[in-house]
Amino acid sequence: MPFDKPTRNLLAKIVAACRDRLADDVAGQLQSSYGLYPDGTTLDVAQTEDDRCAAEDLRALLAHFGAETAEAAAAGSGQARRTAAYQRLVREIGFTLLNRLAALRLCEQRGLLVECVRHGMASDGFQLFDRIAGGALGNRYQTYRAFLGNLFDELALDLGVLFDRGTPQSLVFPSEAALADVLALLNDPELAARDVWQQDETIGWIYQYYNDPAERKAMRSASQAPRNSRELAVRNQFFTPRYVVEFLTDNTLGRTWYEMRQGHTRLTDQCRYLVRRPNEIFLSKST
Repeated sequence: MPFDKPTRNLLAKIVAACRDRLADDVAGQLQSSYGLYPDGTTLDVAQTEDDRCAAEDLRALLAHFGAETAEAAAAGSGQARRTAAYQRLVREIGFTLLNRLAALRLCEQRGLLVECVRHGMASDGFQLFDRIAGGALGNRYQTYRAFLGNLFDELALDLGVLFDRGTPQSLVFPSEAALADVLALLNDPELAARDVWQQDETIGWIYQYYNDPAERKAMRSASQAPRNSRELAVRNQFFTPRYVVEFLTDNTLGRTWYEMRQGHTRLTDQCRYLVRRPNEIFLSKST
């Protein structure tokens, strides 16, 4: 069923809160754990070899975003480009994290996964995992992080684009406090009451609402046309509700097949939005 406006508004508010909470946490970790700062400063603060390798990968991604931003016609000063690239890095890391957690929530609601995020560390699936781990993976937060990582890896076999942890955007994981805050937002009782996690459209609306409307407005004010791939996505990509997609396909591909079969097709029952005339006229086969 399509989302009504109050449900969309509620989800937009929660997604924005998740985005802001993750952005604060990610930016803090980029600075404290990987030595990456908005002004372009980089410091070697890594405590382990893994952290050092991760910092190098994050710097490479940041440099890539910076190079793309520099191609913009009105990119501004070098400092402005570095700041824009840094903000994009923060956004994309947070976006990846939020989409993965939301996808797990959708899966568990449908019975496709054991309970994993509905009750955070009190979820049934993690309780079992924690007992089996027996403290070997660290404290409860570290064990829960490993539990979610295992779920990501399992799902990446079929949904690599979403769950592949080999991407640089996967190198930063939310802190214990930030993770708890985001899960509390996603598990808001009002969302559950509105049956949001049973709806196929949920992940699409999350995708759309993650982009800040104020940012989109600022982009359009600065330039009539998108200046890079980031602006192209933010300005022009919107989620299309399922009923709109069905209407378009029913009355293009569906309508073509319907006419080819002169109305003798199961599509008359299966296509809910197929527009049919009271007195259909079909062309006869040429002789």
